[in-house]
Amino acid sequence: MARELTPEELAKAPMYINREVQFEMPRRSTKVDKKYKCTCCGKSWDNQRNHFAKSPSPLYQSNDGYINICNDCMDLYLQKLINYYNGNEVHAIKHVCQQFDVVFHVDAYKNAKVENQPITFSQYLSKRNLHQTTKVGNTYLDGMKTKFYEDGYDHVMSAEQAVNDDSISISGSATKRWGAGFTQADYKNLDEHYNMLKDNNPNIDQNQEIFVKSLCNLYMLQIRALQAGDSKKYIDLSSQYSKTFNDAGLKTVEEKDESQNTTLGVTLATISKYTPEEFYKDKPLYEDYDDLADYVDRFMLRPLRNLQYGSSDRDKEYFIPDDEDLDDE
Repeated sequence: MARELTPEELAKAPMYINREVQFEMPRRSTKVDKKYKCTCCGKSWDNQRNHFAKSPSPLYQSNDGYINICNDCMDLYLQKLINYYNGNEVHAIKHVCQQFDVVFHVDAYKNAKVENQPITFSQYLSKRNLHQTTKVGNTYLDGMKTKFYEDGYDHVMSAEQAVNDDSISISGSATKRWGAGFTQADYKNLDEHYNMLKDNNPNIDQNQEIFVKSLCNLYMLQIRALQAGDSKKYIDLSSQYSKTFNDAGLKTVEEKDESQNTTLGVTLATISKYTPEEFYKDKPLYEDYDDLADYVDRFMLRPLRNLQYGSSDRDKEYFIPDDEDLDDE
């Protein structure tokens, strides 16, 4: 005896259509029309609650979200669909979800299914608010959008695809750096974080480069955890990111040495602010560290004095006296 397929296997199974199934639905003859009427059977009620299911689709927004098919007709219609799909309840539920624009998720089906009993659409809707389903979206179109990306239609699978596909804005070098299989948004996040870390740490070595790439991957996983609303996973990833960052010896902002662009007066004023002159250990060194005063006296003031007063003072280091100068002494 063949084993029973799991819901995931049923969802992926090929569709087998039972051509014998007919979709005639019964109509009711009611003498009194009440406020809310089923457009299938014709029966009406004074209120919609407990008689009609709700859809998050904007198509029903002016009817307080209520579908215009009553629950009895909906259950009968679903059973016909199950027969139509040759007993595959997952395909049948998916059909109804698509028709009334309700998100489909196999986990909602699994939690709604009661063993050995046919499933109803109301049972499925009662499990639609599970975390696994709500993170996909509310409408059937939301689910299609999520599946589109999960199935890799937006994934870049090779450097050649990145170069040759005009719809892809990712460079071939990005796929070579990070590997294939990420979405364009993933590659953008990875490259932006990589460039930020490299700009702030321009002198990293090859070992640190490994840490940088690991940090970029952790950053991308943080974004995904944040988007999924998984706070615990986000906190764990943040802790791992911090540890990896410290192990790598990286900096968040590049530390630049601006001393070469700072004037001497500003440098001395900074020293004086934190170490006043009266407490400086080597006062002569502080007064004229590079003998600037001696230079000014020898090569600027001495020539000016000779010019102004007619004196003949010579430089004490570079002047070589001749015989006349020795005689004068």
